[in-house]
Amino acid sequence: MGWDLKNEIMKFTFRILFTIVFLALFLPGCKQNKPVLSEESFLGEWYTVKGGLEAYSFLKDSNNYIFVGTRDKQPVVYGTWKIDKNKFVITLDKGTSTAYTFVLSNDTLTFNGGAEIYTRIAPLEVKYPEVRVLISISSDLSSLKFSTPRPADLKWDFMTDKTQSPQRYSLKGYSIIAVTIPSSDAMKEISNYLKDYGFEQDTISVTENCNGFRDDNQIVTICARQYPAGKNDSIYIQITSGLIVK
Repeated sequence: MGWDLKNEIMKFTFRILFTIVFLALFLPGCKQNKPVLSEESFLGEWYTVKGGLEAYSFLKDSNNYIFVGTRDKQPVVYGTWKIDKNKFVITLDKGTSTAYTFVLSNDTLTFNGGAEIYTRIAPLEVKYPEVRVLISISSDLSSLKFSTPRPADLKWDFMTDKTQSPQRYSLKGYSIIAVTIPSSDAMKEISNYLKDYGFEQDTISVTENCNGFRDDNQIVTICARQYPAGKNDSIYIQITSGLIVK
């Protein structure tokens, strides 16, 4: 009996020691905070999902981490930035500093719990510049309620030189569609918008249902059709934009 008691005491003591060693090794690791991200994690182009500007470029020169904020592809704000513990600190070139809480998750950067959101994934109009005018039309002529841009073919005859025959263009582009009533002036409104945007109307190859416009290597067509055919129920307007590859 004495040996059994001694053996049980030894087993109990071993279990206590094992528990103490386990807690000493495991618990400190649980209490440690996640490592703070370095500035290197944020370098590159960030496109705005929610915020005041179009995009931010977080860069690094020989001495500082710098940034450029753009609107309509033009730089509008400059400054420096850094990670200070758990804050993303932006300092404008005028000297004003703002500290943001932030979360970096995959390709999404969120400031102040969702007040501003940015992504590394380039939006459609950045990948495909011909889409930009379609997005502008959708935004500025919002009463027409255009669809989102989708891939589409563009075919058009355009006079590049009055001394030559029209050239036939067949392009891969993007289009948006809206539905309106037959009596609306939507076609005229869109045409005037494109002229103000910098496009010139093609007066050579105008068809009954389509008009074409060109600005350097970009062509935009506006086509209208009735639906159902032969009735005056609705007019479908399709605006297609494509680039001539030079």
